[in-house]
Amino acid sequence: CNCRPAAEQLLARGYFPCAPKRPSLAFNLNVLEFITLHSHNVAPNVTAWATTLQQYWARRGVVANQGETFRKRLSTALKWYHVL
Repeated sequence: CNCRPAAEQLLARGYFPCAPKRPSLAFNLNVLEFITLHSHNVAPNVTAWATTLQQYWARRGVVANQGETFRKRLSTALKWYHVL
């Protein structure tokens, strides 16, 4: 297949993957920018952000609770978002 890698396709649509190859989750670039700006004004806390996002989405029936794996994927995405 001559398709572009999943990470490239996600970025083209405004999402940042949690992994460069075979990402299992992607985050909206605006959310990552918001978390980054917020972290400049308070102590960075990925665990609190992950819990808040999961609760927000669960109340809307969008995503089931993924616990620690969600926090790790958010943390990885934020790390590479800051690097790039």
